Amino acid sequence: MSLRGITVAITSSRRASELASIVRKFGGVPYIAPTIGIRNNNPLISDYNKFIETVCRKKMHFFVFMTGVGVFTLFQNVDKLHELDNVIEKLRDTVIIARSNKPAAELRKFGVATNFVPDMNTIDGVFDLVRKFDVKNKNIGILWHGDYSDSFKRKLESLGSKVFEFLSYSYSISLEQKNGIMLKEMGYDYVAPTEEKIRKLIEDIMTGIIDAITFTSPPAVKEFFDFAKTNNKIDSLKDRLNHNLLVVSVGPSTSKMLEKFQINVDVIPSTYRMGAMVKELADFILSND
Repeated sequence: MSLRGITVAITSSRRASELASIVRKFGGVPYIAPTIGIRNNNPLISDYNKFIETVCRKKMHFFVFMTGVGVFTLFQNVDKLHELDNVIEKLRDTVIIARSNKPAAELRKFGVATNFVPDMNTIDGVFDLVRKFDVKNKNIGILWHGDYSDSFKRKLESLGSKVFEFLSYSYSISLEQKNGIMLKEMGYDYVAPTEEKIRKLIEDIMTGIIDAITFTSPPAVKEFFDFAKTNNKIDSLKDRLNHNLLVVSVGPSTSKMLEKFQINVDVIPSTYRMGAMVKELADFILSND
């Protein structure tokens, strides 16, 4: 079971170094070219205030936290507004759902206990968990990652819920220095994305240097193809990915985003983790020899 020296492109930013180590462990050559960063814009201050007002003035029956970075960013800014203690006190009467163990761990650092983590750490997994409860006429808060899903909100509303949405950061193809420091504080050995890296990645895909490409989040997919479209490379890039490279997705949500751009996914692990993803890629190569 080996990657047999193939070159594997890594589009992750926050865990690029970790994923590169896994690729090397399986005998591959990592090619790090992150396609996604995070941006914390001033307009989001209004979202912090909206979050504080909503949690403190309304009875929140359920609250869903999608990412650890989102929790860290939000609570840090709420603390700067001197409202953290009030918010934490209110959340203690709320059913807290974390999409995965990462937001659960960040919540724990701020003294907020997580009640539930879905077995499948995706939006669909969260919905399957929520629908087990009687949520009719209940208030549900959602702290999104840098993007959000209208369909998820509509599904919750179809159950009779009232949904309140919040953002603590947005995505970009650059990673601002202050956000880089924040990610380092959280323990991420991140690699900052740049337009130059993405442009070079596309060039190397087109010239055949890259054998496989991995995507570990829907935003990483979207920013990559948005960049290619802006630079008039999207059609040739899609053709190359569908016929000359192995496209590897970490899970269903990422695969759905790839499908939106008409990209065929060759490898997806049954367990949605980076290690399992690379192992599945190695198994795929072995089985197709």
